[in-house]
Amino acid sequence: MVSLQEPLTWRVYVDGAVNQRGSGVELVVVSPKKITIEKSLRLGFLATNNEAEYKALLVGMNMVQKMRGRTVEVFSNSRLVVGQVNGELEARDLRMQGYLSQVRHLQSEFKYFALQQIPRSRNTHADSLATFATSSARSLPWFILVEDLCKPTEMKREKA
Repeated sequence: MVSLQEPLTWRVYVDGAVNQRGSGVELVVVSPKKITIEKSLRLGFLATNNEAEYKALLVGMNMVQKMRGRTVEVFSNSRLVVGQVNGELEARDLRMQGYLSQVRHLQSEFKYFALQQIPRSRNTHADSLATFATSSARSLPWFILVEDLCKPTEMKREKA
């Protein structure tokens, strides 16, 4: 009997960010069982935005690999990184060539690997983590609870 079961594909949304306060790497990893893992890292070195984008991609690929994922789809809003990895753009800068080489090495270890550019509007989850990592104080708690308030608090009027 032949089983035509779909491969267990991991989905990774990556973003890198650089501003006057520092650089950060952000990613959202979604397992085949729909478990979402968020990761936000501050880079302890000076980086360009493109370097941060590559670092985000590498961190995401490493995470999936460590969790024994063999098929992965990665989504990034970086036209440069996606273009270089997909062979549509040339990596001219030596540092970009180094990052591209690392991606190629990791890419070869996956059964299936796809990298797709998406607009920033479709990468808001990773982008919000990017903003958080590069603009927040270093002593923040590890867990942040977010609650949706659907209506304003009703004010009770005092009787005169």
